[in-house]
Amino acid sequence: MILKKILHVKLIMSEIQTYEFSPAVRCWVKHLVEGRYNAKEKSLFTIFGALKRIRVVATITNKEEFLSKRTSDINSPTEEISTNLRFELDDGTGIISSVKWDVDPEKYTDINIGDLVDILGRVGYFNEKSQISNIKSIRKIVDPNYVLLREAEVIKKIKSGEIHEIPNVEENDSDIDEDSFFDNLSDDIDIDKLFGESEPSKTSKVDTLKEDIFSTIYEYSQDGNGISLEELQTRLKIPENKLRTYINDLVMESRIYPTEENIYQSY
Repeated sequence: MILKKILHVKLIMSEIQTYEFSPAVRCWVKHLVEGRYNAKEKSLFTIFGALKRIRVVATITNKEEFLSKRTSDINSPTEEISTNLRFELDDGTGIISSVKWDVDPEKYTDINIGDLVDILGRVGYFNEKSQISNIKSIRKIVDPNYVLLREAEVIKKIKSGEIHEIPNVEENDSDIDEDSFFDNLSDDIDIDKLFGESEPSKTSKVDTLKEDIFSTIYEYSQDGNGISLEELQTRLKIPENKLRTYINDLVMESRIYPTEENIYQSY
């Protein structure tokens, strides 16, 4: 019995780590709706590869609360009731359902039908439809330039040829060809980092510096204020032109975002 519990915990931790290592890919609802979900890999195969976490900008067309039950302790039959939020999202290319689990509805009274929002979440499949099964963050957009920037990211990927053919897999297909699966992974995912040690590359110093920048922004984001470009430059002693290049990379990777001019926060 103890062994089963240990294996169960390891499985959960493995799944959590898989999602953490999967970068959030910016896309349109159309790409999610047209994708093919594979239950074995817990991935949605799209033209941008096999996705687990995504980012979309869309308008809320419906918002509703619903209750669900969950067991707080595997050793106890006691069930807890949690309140959740379901959103219908429309970005002009398609409509998709999304869920924010276990929330305090009072914290989301400012997000309503008609609002344009930026969603970061995990993909899933329910009732034979793709959905955003677990919203990690939802943020109202007030700057129209932000929408244009996000649209440009998707268009750039498509025009640059960073797309893949969607494999013909079904929801319950468990016989995925391993080579085919990795061929269709997003190029943003570093396979060497996920499954083994890689040889040091010429860009390792750049990657380390980028992570230092991200860590600093993440640290300052915990209080909700973020950090300015000037303060980053002072703290890390990086020339402004290089710092802006790294920041632009982090923004394009959907790891940080500008809250106002030259102020940055992490997701």
